[in-house]
Amino acid sequence: MNQAFSDIIKFSITLISIINPLGAIPVFLGFTKHHKNLNIKNVTNTCAVAVSITILISLVLGQSLLNFFGISVASFTIGGGFLLFTMAFSMISGHQSTTKINTEEIRSFDFEREIGIIPLAIPLLSGPGAISTSIIHAKNFTSPTHWVFAAVMILLIGVIIKVILSYAEVIGQKLGQIGLNVMTRIMGLILLSMSIEMIAGGIKEILPALKGVL
Repeated sequence: MNQAFSDIIKFSITLISIINPLGAIPVFLGFTKHHKNLNIKNVTNTCAVAVSITILISLVLGQSLLNFFGISVASFTIGGGFLLFTMAFSMISGHQSTTKINTEEIRSFDFEREIGIIPLAIPLLSGPGAISTSIIHAKNFTSPTHWVFAAVMILLIGVIIKVILSYAEVIGQKLGQIGLNVMTRIMGLILLSMSIEMIAGGIKEILPALKGVL
């Protein structure tokens, strides 16, 4: 039980750091400020549900997908670790990570259609980093307790996203750009540390002789 709780806490902290809903506030406000006719409640509901479903599917089916392509979890862990490292470095530098979404993609979206799913849920919030993290952590889920807690935490993260985006304008005004940047950098630092742990763990799995060294 204690191990399951520890695994879920680690998974949840990593996931929320990657998703970083506070960091998405400027982009969200940029999408919506010129479209006053958008139903913000519907947009945020759709976004929260889409993020939760994307992460749940990645968690449940990710391992099967790796097996289909003949990719070991250790190799994927190292690759995912490097991906998270680049995202974390961008966050610490105060830049929007292009592994989630880039400027050209932002310009190409039709604001009036399914904005809650694309681009807000995918790829801005539940992008490659969140998906790969779910697949990597799923290998540690060996009991029903793991899966139940993981599902609950994913749904809770969906609720957090819903609340933050619903009050994005108020939060943005209270924190200001400096406050949002500080929060993003803190999340980035946490994510950077976890990405190094993932890379080291993957290397130890591939090269068992290093288990006593790393």
